Amino acid sequence: MPGNEREQGSADDPGWSWVDTADGLAQLLDRIGREPRFALDTESNSMHAYRERICLIQVSIPGLDVLVDPLAVDIRPLGALLANPDIEKVMHGADYDILCFKREHEFSFAGLYDTMIAARVLGWSGYGLGAILGERYDFKANKKMQRFDWGQRPLPDHALDYARYDTHFLLDLREQQRAELVEAERLEDLEHACQRQTRVEPRPTKAQLLGMWRIKGVRDLPGPAKGIFAALYDLREAVAREIDRPVFRVMADAVMLSLAQAPPKDEGALARVNGMHPRLRGRGRARILAAIKAGQQAAPPKPPPRERGAPREQVARFDRLRAWRKALAAERGLEPDVILGKDSLMVVAETDPRDEAQLRASGALDDWEFGRYGASLLEALQQG
Repeated sequence: MPGNEREQGSADDPGWSWVDTADGLAQLLDRIGREPRFALDTESNSMHAYRERICLIQVSIPGLDVLVDPLAVDIRPLGALLANPDIEKVMHGADYDILCFKREHEFSFAGLYDTMIAARVLGWSGYGLGAILGERYDFKANKKMQRFDWGQRPLPDHALDYARYDTHFLLDLREQQRAELVEAERLEDLEHACQRQTRVEPRPTKAQLLGMWRIKGVRDLPGPAKGIFAALYDLREAVAREIDRPVFRVMADAVMLSLAQAPPKDEGALARVNGMHPRLRGRGRARILAAIKAGQQAAPPKPPPRERGAPREQVARFDRLRAWRKALAAERGLEPDVILGKDSLMVVAETDPRDEAQLRASGALDDWEFGRYGASLLEALQQG
């Protein structure tokens, strides 16, 4: 494949390629397009950047592992392949990768085979990739890489090797699992769970929606201190965007709380405060003092009302549905959330359908789930 390639391998292991050019990516996609399936994984930099990005894409096809550098090449042509239901994507724990692809590139997904879900459907004792590779392939992954900064370039050799082996074994693992799924008559359960996985969509987390109010201790601050904290919180966000670093690397929560409660009078006093990024030291201290002054002069922000719990009847319905799901999962030898997800149960508990028409109208179950579980679910719901 053209591009700035690095290859290594042997007769038993043909090796891997590095792709960071448009021509190299086009050739890779053309080659994948002639395969019935390929293994896929991603590495992101959420622990090291304000704007999380996919920093590496790993692909395996028979005889070759490929590492694609999305920081160097436009990966939008990959989208059509991911949306093609006729080419299977073999991934392990695909939910986060799919969310990253959708959030960053608005890709859609079809044809997923998730080896983690398959391990759970089969009832394997361990379904983390490291545990499976150790047990089935006598391969030990480097756990220290879980906090690695995948945005750095060039990537060291040990990082490239780690990344490569995230997909290297997946195609063979898929064959092993599929044979067991067919024998156990659970292939349909796996296929549906994978389809459900492709439908995950990015949405704000509770912490993102709450903003500064998610931080412990903020609600207990006196009014003027709340104003200072809000100004410091906004400053931290601005600096994090400027230098593209996570907010916790710019200024710790505890430091903002301390500054809000006992604001320093000048740069000399501020110089004695630790726990801040260098951008907020030296000349940057003036920005902190300006934020503190602005916060003192602003009207104290009001916290959003605390969430009220669900009505007692709804909680009781949800508990009945969980008990029904647990019993059905035990009967079938599956994990409860393989039967139905928590979100589906929540929708049913909220809408309280009384018959099949109302259950369909709730949108909680898709057609497959409705056909398999609808009648049983309604019976359990009506037992209350």
